[in-house]
Amino acid sequence: MSELFARLEQRMREGDFPQVATLVFAALVVTLATAWPSPGNSANESWFAFAQTRSVILALLALGYGASAAVEPPRRAVATGLMTLLLAVLVLPLEVAAYAGSYPATPLWWSVVSVPVAALGYLVLGVLLGRAVRAVRLGAFLPLVVPAAVVGLLLLDLRLGWTVLNPVTSAIVVSPLYLIVMASLGLIGIAFAVMGWRRGRLREVTA
Repeated sequence: MSELFARLEQRMREGDFPQVATLVFAALVVTLATAWPSPGNSANESWFAFAQTRSVILALLALGYGASAAVEPPRRAVATGLMTLLLAVLVLPLEVAAYAGSYPATPLWWSVVSVPVAALGYLVLGVLLGRAVRAVRLGAFLPLVVPAAVVGLLLLDLRLGWTVLNPVTSAIVVSPLYLIVMASLGLIGIAFAVMGWRRGRLREVTA
Protein backbone atom coordinates (compact mmCIF):
# COMPACT_ATOMS: atom_id res chain seq x y z
CA MET A 1 0.00 0.00 0.00
CA SER A 2 2.87 2.36 0.80
CA GLU A 3 4.25 1.79 -2.69
CA LEU A 4 0.87 2.66 -4.16
CA PHE A 5 0.79 5.97 -2.30
CA ALA A 6 4.39 6.64 -3.31
CA ARG A 7 3.47 6.12 -6.96
CA LEU A 8 0.45 8.40 -6.55
CA GLU A 9 2.53 11.13 -4.93
CA GLN A 10 5.12 10.85 -7.69
CA ARG A 11 2.41 11.08 -10.34
CA MET A 12 0.84 14.12 -8.69
CA ARG A 13 4.18 15.92 -8.61
CA GLU A 14 4.32 15.92 -12.39
CA GLY A 15 3.55 19.19 -14.09
CA ASP A 16 0.17 18.34 -15.56
CA PHE A 17 -1.66 17.66 -12.29
CA PRO A 18 -1.06 21.01 -10.51
CA GLN A 19 -1.95 22.88 -13.68
CA VAL A 20 -5.07 20.83 -14.39
CA ALA A 21 -6.22 20.99 -10.77
CA THR A 22 -5.76 24.77 -10.72
CA LEU A 23 -7.74 25.17 -13.94
CA VAL A 24 -10.53 22.91 -12.67
CA PHE A 25 -10.94 24.79 -9.40
CA ALA A 26 -10.69 28.15 -11.16
CA ALA A 27 -13.40 27.16 -13.65
CA LEU A 28 -15.68 25.91 -10.86
CA VAL A 29 -15.16 28.99 -8.69
CA VAL A 30 -15.89 31.27 -11.64
CA THR A 31 -19.02 29.22 -12.44
CA LEU A 32 -20.21 29.45 -8.85
CA ALA A 33 -19.50 33.18 -8.60
CA THR A 34 -21.25 33.86 -11.90
CA ALA A 35 -24.32 31.78 -11.09
CA TRP A 36 -24.64 33.10 -7.52
CA PRO A 37 -27.54 35.57 -7.36
CA SER A 38 -27.01 39.21 -6.57
CA PRO A 39 -28.13 40.58 -3.18
CA GLY A 40 -31.88 40.93 -2.94
CA ASN A 41 -32.59 38.07 -5.32
CA SER A 42 -34.10 35.26 -3.26
CA ALA A 43 -33.83 32.58 -5.93
CA ASN A 44 -30.47 30.87 -5.70
CA GLU A 45 -30.06 28.19 -8.33
CA SER A 46 -26.28 28.31 -8.55
CA TRP A 47 -25.92 24.62 -7.70
CA PHE A 48 -27.52 23.51 -10.95
CA ALA A 49 -25.01 25.37 -13.11
CA PHE A 50 -22.16 24.36 -10.83
CA ALA A 51 -23.10 20.66 -10.74
CA GLN A 52 -23.46 20.38 -14.50
CA THR A 53 -20.21 22.24 -15.14
CA ARG A 54 -18.40 20.07 -12.59
CA SER A 55 -19.83 16.92 -14.11
CA VAL A 56 -18.79 17.79 -17.67
CA ILE A 57 -15.29 18.88 -16.61
CA LEU A 58 -14.70 15.71 -14.61
CA ALA A 59 -16.04 13.56 -17.45
CA LEU A 60 -13.61 15.24 -19.86
CA LEU A 61 -10.72 14.78 -17.44
CA ALA A 62 -11.54 11.16 -16.69
CA LEU A 63 -11.96 10.27 -20.35
CA GLY A 64 -8.75 12.10 -21.23
CA TYR A 65 -6.67 10.60 -18.45
CA GLY A 66 -8.19 7.19 -19.10
CA ALA A 67 -7.22 7.44 -22.76
CA SER A 68 -3.66 8.37 -21.81
CA ALA A 69 -3.49 5.60 -19.19
CA ALA A 70 -4.34 3.07 -21.91
CA VAL A 71 -0.75 3.26 -23.20
CA GLU A 72 1.04 3.88 -19.90
CA PRO A 73 2.96 1.23 -17.94
CA PRO A 74 0.53 -0.64 -15.62
CA ARG A 75 1.62 0.97 -12.35
CA ARG A 76 1.72 4.46 -13.77
CA ALA A 77 -1.74 3.89 -15.26
CA VAL A 78 -3.07 2.95 -11.82
CA ALA A 79 -1.51 6.09 -10.33
CA THR A 80 -3.07 8.20 -13.09
CA GLY A 81 -6.49 6.73 -12.32
CA LEU A 82 -6.13 7.36 -8.59
CA MET A 83 -5.00 10.92 -9.26
CA THR A 84 -8.14 11.56 -11.31
CA LEU A 85 -10.37 10.10 -8.60
CA LEU A 86 -8.65 12.25 -5.97
CA LEU A 87 -9.31 15.38 -8.01
CA ALA A 88 -12.98 14.39 -8.33
CA VAL A 89 -13.25 14.04 -4.55
CA LEU A 90 -11.45 17.32 -3.90
CA VAL A 91 -14.15 19.32 -5.69
CA LEU A 92 -16.88 18.03 -3.36
CA PRO A 93 -16.46 20.83 -0.74
CA LEU A 94 -17.31 23.38 -3.44
CA GLU A 95 -20.27 21.22 -4.39
CA VAL A 96 -21.52 21.23 -0.80
CA ALA A 97 -21.16 25.02 -0.60
CA ALA A 98 -23.15 25.49 -3.79
CA TYR A 99 -25.76 23.01 -2.58
CA ALA A 100 -26.12 24.74 0.80
CA GLY A 101 -26.81 28.05 -0.95
CA SER A 102 -29.37 26.60 -3.37
CA TYR A 103 -30.93 23.76 -1.38
CA PRO A 104 -32.33 21.99 -4.47
CA ALA A 105 -34.73 19.06 -4.47
CA THR A 106 -31.97 16.70 -5.62
CA PRO A 107 -30.50 15.07 -2.49
CA LEU A 108 -26.91 15.91 -1.58
CA TRP A 109 -25.99 12.24 -1.26
CA TRP A 110 -26.43 11.91 -5.02
CA SER A 111 -23.46 14.19 -5.66
CA VAL A 112 -21.34 12.63 -2.93
CA VAL A 113 -21.91 9.13 -4.31
CA SER A 114 -22.14 9.78 -8.04
CA VAL A 115 -19.08 12.02 -8.42
CA PRO A 116 -16.39 9.42 -7.59
CA VAL A 117 -18.38 6.56 -9.14
CA ALA A 118 -18.87 8.51 -12.38
CA ALA A 119 -15.19 9.51 -12.47
CA LEU A 120 -14.22 5.86 -12.20
CA GLY A 121 -16.70 4.85 -14.90
CA TYR A 122 -15.50 7.54 -17.30
CA LEU A 123 -11.92 6.48 -16.65
CA VAL A 124 -12.74 2.99 -17.88
CA LEU A 125 -14.56 4.41 -20.90
CA GLY A 126 -11.50 6.57 -21.53
CA VAL A 127 -9.23 3.54 -21.53
CA LEU A 128 -11.49 1.81 -24.04
CA LEU A 129 -11.65 4.97 -26.13
CA GLY A 130 -7.88 5.38 -26.09
CA ARG A 131 -7.27 1.83 -27.19
CA ALA A 132 -9.90 2.01 -29.91
CA VAL A 133 -8.54 5.27 -31.32
CA ARG A 134 -4.98 3.99 -31.32
CA ALA A 135 -6.07 0.71 -32.89
CA VAL A 136 -7.17 2.65 -35.97
CA ARG A 137 -4.02 4.81 -35.77
CA LEU A 138 -5.80 8.03 -34.88
CA GLY A 139 -4.12 8.65 -31.53
CA ALA A 140 -3.07 12.14 -32.58
CA PHE A 141 -6.74 13.13 -32.68
CA LEU A 142 -7.49 12.19 -29.05
CA PRO A 143 -7.77 15.86 -27.95
CA LEU A 144 -10.68 16.14 -30.37
CA VAL A 145 -12.10 12.65 -29.83
CA VAL A 146 -12.50 13.05 -26.04
CA PRO A 147 -14.89 16.08 -26.12
CA ALA A 148 -16.65 14.55 -29.13
CA ALA A 149 -17.23 11.43 -27.04
CA VAL A 150 -18.85 13.49 -24.26
CA VAL A 151 -21.14 15.16 -26.79
CA GLY A 152 -21.95 11.75 -28.28
CA LEU A 153 -22.87 10.31 -24.88
CA LEU A 154 -25.14 13.28 -24.22
CA LEU A 155 -26.88 13.02 -27.58
CA LEU A 156 -27.30 9.26 -27.23
CA ASP A 157 -29.01 9.60 -23.86
CA LEU A 158 -31.23 12.43 -25.08
CA ARG A 159 -32.28 10.47 -28.13
CA LEU A 160 -33.09 7.35 -26.13
CA GLY A 161 -34.78 9.33 -23.35
CA TRP A 162 -32.75 8.01 -20.44
CA THR A 163 -29.87 8.99 -18.16
CA VAL A 164 -27.19 6.34 -18.41
CA LEU A 165 -23.98 7.85 -19.75
CA ASN A 166 -24.26 11.60 -20.21
CA PRO A 167 -22.73 13.83 -17.52
CA VAL A 168 -25.14 16.76 -17.91
CA THR A 169 -28.47 15.26 -16.84
CA SER A 170 -26.91 12.87 -14.33
CA ALA A 171 -25.43 15.79 -12.39
CA ILE A 172 -28.81 17.07 -11.20
CA VAL A 173 -31.17 14.09 -11.54
CA VAL A 174 -30.98 10.91 -9.48
CA SER A 175 -30.64 8.02 -11.92
CA PRO A 176 -30.22 4.52 -10.45
CA LEU A 177 -29.45 3.17 -13.93
CA TYR A 178 -26.64 5.69 -14.37
CA LEU A 179 -25.18 4.68 -11.02
CA ILE A 180 -25.44 0.97 -11.83
CA VAL A 181 -23.75 1.37 -15.21
CA MET A 182 -20.95 3.57 -13.88
CA ALA A 183 -20.41 1.36 -10.83
CA SER A 184 -20.25 -1.73 -13.06
CA LEU A 185 -17.68 -0.06 -15.29
CA GLY A 186 -15.79 1.01 -12.19
CA LEU A 187 -15.67 -2.51 -10.76
CA ILE A 188 -14.34 -3.80 -14.07
CA GLY A 189 -11.73 -1.05 -14.03
CA ILE A 190 -10.69 -1.89 -10.45
CA ALA A 191 -10.29 -5.56 -11.36
CA PHE A 192 -8.07 -4.72 -14.34
CA ALA A 193 -6.15 -2.16 -12.26
CA VAL A 194 -5.35 -4.81 -9.64
CA MET A 195 -4.19 -7.22 -12.32
CA GLY A 196 -2.16 -4.49 -13.99
CA TRP A 197 -0.52 -3.53 -10.69
CA ARG A 198 0.52 -7.13 -10.06
CA ARG A 199 1.70 -7.52 -13.64
CA GLY A 200 3.76 -4.37 -13.28
CA ARG A 201 5.37 -5.68 -10.12
CA LEU A 202 6.24 -8.95 -11.87
CA ARG A 203 7.85 -7.04 -14.73
CA GLU A 204 9.93 -4.97 -12.31
CA VAL A 205 11.06 -8.08 -10.46
CA THR A 206 12.07 -9.94 -13.63
CA ALA A 207 13.68 -6.89 -15.30
